[in-house]
Amino acid sequence: MSLIPERLRPYLAGLLGTLATGFGHLYLRRWLRGFGWIALAFGVTAAFVPDSALQSMAAGEAVSTQSALYPTMAVQLAGAFDAFLLAYRNRTDDATGAEGPVVADATADAEGSTPGTVACPNCGKEVDADLGFCHWCTTEFVTPDPDSN
Repeated sequence: MSLIPERLRPYLAGLLGTLATGFGHLYLRRWLRGFGWIALAFGVTAAFVPDSALQSMAAGEAVSTQSALYPTMAVQLAGAFDAFLLAYRNRTDDATGAEGPVVADATADAEGSTPGTVACPNCGKEVDADLGFCHWCTTEFVTPDPDSN
């Protein structure tokens, strides 16, 4: 169970992405995507920000024209928006009303799976059906209620 309510997760991801490029994605455990945004920010900074602006920032001086930093700021804001949208789309309080991804009953074994296991809906690895979470990616899941149909 997370300390942050699921409804606030997109806003926290967007705020962290605004504070530092890629941190919103790292908070969402989207490691490759987060490091990709960080690498993109470094690449854009190296390609489009003048050396004089980088040297004055390294020396602790004020940048003469802040417009020199606009390309880097654009990447940072785009990354924050991407983290917000990613968290917003992946919220688990959808129409099922479950607090986690719904996992099918283990008695209906999927083809190629070991008896008594289910496939994690997040990472796809086999998990013991008796566990309430995936021990590979720590996604909590619930079993569907047969009486709800």
